[in-house]
Amino acid sequence: MVPGPTDAGSMTGAAAALATHAASAATLRARSAAKTGETIDIPARTFPSGSTPGEEARDPTLEPINVPVTLSAFSIDALPYPNDPQLPPKTGVTRGEAAKLCAERSERLCTELEWELACKGKDLDTYPTGDGWDTACERDPASCASGYGVRAMGVLREWTQSQVTSAIEGAASVAAVRGVGAPVGDAGPPSHGVRRCARRTRGNEAKSAPDLGFRCCSGATNAAIVAPITNVPAFRPTKLDAAQLAKIFAGIPELAQLKDIRIYETGHLNEMKEKVNPGVHLATQLIWSPEPGAELLVATGRSKSMSFIVALYPLEGEKYRLASYFLMLGDVEPIALAYEPFRRQDLLWSSCWGCAGEQGSVRVRDDHHIVIVQH
Repeated sequence: MVPGPTDAGSMTGAAAALATHAASAATLRARSAAKTGETIDIPARTFPSGSTPGEEARDPTLEPINVPVTLSAFSIDALPYPNDPQLPPKTGVTRGEAAKLCAERSERLCTELEWELACKGKDLDTYPTGDGWDTACERDPASCASGYGVRAMGVLREWTQSQVTSAIEGAASVAAVRGVGAPVGDAGPPSHGVRRCARRTRGNEAKSAPDLGFRCCSGATNAAIVAPITNVPAFRPTKLDAAQLAKIFAGIPELAQLKDIRIYETGHLNEMKEKVNPGVHLATQLIWSPEPGAELLVATGRSKSMSFIVALYPLEGEKYRLASYFLMLGDVEPIALAYEPFRRQDLLWSSCWGCAGEQGSVRVRDDHHIVIVQH
């Protein structure tokens, strides 16, 4: 069995390269000078909260998939507290201390959805600087404004008055933090993806940090909250025929080379089942949820000259985004997916159960990227 032109490592590299290219070609908003004490009025509107599966640095356990949310009008400080471009942002305060400082100005902490809408702006951009991230904003945050004119978003972690509810039953909710802080230790500069307006992180409201600030809002507090991330079964059956898979692959450049798609017969699975431990299920296609909030279509099959394993993010309108793929050039042996229903993150594949080099796994990494590897 010969690995295809992209193993797990090179596939991840290709995705990163595409993201970098997209950022370099993005339309960025012009920078401008900030004003002391400026507040921005955000009109009432409905907008999609969250993000699209496959976006750079997306955490599916925290970011919902574009859930419509309606907010009433509110006002937000153009800059983090003290809202003065001549002064550094106030950091090193707990959430309670931040709320008190806002109250002293007859304001309040923003909710996280108010923060997200102010960041996405009129055109609902992915980044506060447009459809890509402007690295100049890391040096001069106050000069960078969202489509609504709210500044310095995405360069500092910011307290909100909202809570993050865990998808794990019984787990306590914690404070919702928006934006991104300084790199930790030798981590190096963060990826552009963490600057996205939809990015959420958790915070301990009783603790402070030098990269954790806040900004104030005014007007009636919007009661809307981020849609809780739901926990669904790890493995669910699905069955697309060869024509449906071919149509999906035709729209994905990396998979367009797969022609004359064929689905493996169940008889091949029965032959392999004799070698599999009891309790292990075999399939050629399934919907896999390796962690709360994440869902992927994982499918195996073959074309005229190669077999394949693909992992795709289902999107709205029967569309799909590529997560990862693995091709076996010159090999059309049947491939089965193997799993145990209660081992959420363990999804294996094999064309010869127990044969070295002819099996592997589909994995979710710590950064939530999906990779397909050969053992």
